[in-house]
Amino acid sequence: MIKLIITDLDDTLYSWIGFYIPAFYEMAEELSSLLGVPVDKIIGEFQEIHRKAGSVEPPFGAVELPSAKERFAEATEEEIREKLDPAFHRFNSERKRLLKLYPGVEDTLKYLSEMGITIVGYTESAEENGYYRLERLGIADYFKDVYVSDSYDGRPMKKETSPRTHVVHEKKPNPDLIIEICEKEGISPAETIYIGDSLSKDMLMARKAGVRSVWCRIPTDNPPGLYEKLMRISHWSKEDCEREEQYKREWEEKGYTPDFTVTDFRQLKDIIDIIGQC
Repeated sequence: MIKLIITDLDDTLYSWIGFYIPAFYEMAEELSSLLGVPVDKIIGEFQEIHRKAGSVEPPFGAVELPSAKERFAEATEEEIREKLDPAFHRFNSERKRLLKLYPGVEDTLKYLSEMGITIVGYTESAEENGYYRLERLGIADYFKDVYVSDSYDGRPMKKETSPRTHVVHEKKPNPDLIIEICEKEGISPAETIYIGDSLSKDMLMARKAGVRSVWCRIPTDNPPGLYEKLMRISHWSKEDCEREEQYKREWEEKGYTPDFTVTDFRQLKDIIDIIGQC
């Protein structure tokens, strides 16, 4: 019997790359206009900021742009934020337009919650972003807790987070991450399902942790080229990319497969029923 569902958030419940990358490049275009420098220069400066932060989502990263500091050399950080506000507004408008749940996500979460199953989220996004997005999408009430990586500890937060947000001390694909969440929730791995979109990180981690795995392969209508645009601003180092390839090789060489694969989130209802009959 399944008592706990741990679900990844980005690109599992909604398309992160589908909203964030278009919104980011809209912001970059506006910054280019405000600062009087080419977009490519803005993109290059952002990548350096992201590498230092270890994330493509550092709060108010635009304030750290060398071009912004040079353009507004006498201004305080708060004054620079105000001068760049049109760019932040453009980002937020595009995000609001594009951030949508995959079909059936809300109905399925409601169904599972009414069954008495505990639902928690895990994300490697910044602490203040994970729960905030669930609230914006209208599904926060279905989540008992949201867990985030401690790699962002000590970084200034853009907005208040929720008391239901908790820090865990590992990152994907370390199985100790799932074990820690299970321990905090008081539910064993044998009674847990993990849902995610990545074979080499989510599914590998679930396999090693001894929980049932659900690979989420939801089709999207994202425009082409988003991944290439992500890589232009990515914080990933050469070592990070090599590590990712290592995870992929391990998954393939050991012949692992997910316990279940879904192309529609609503299929999770049938999976819970199947497990309950075993």
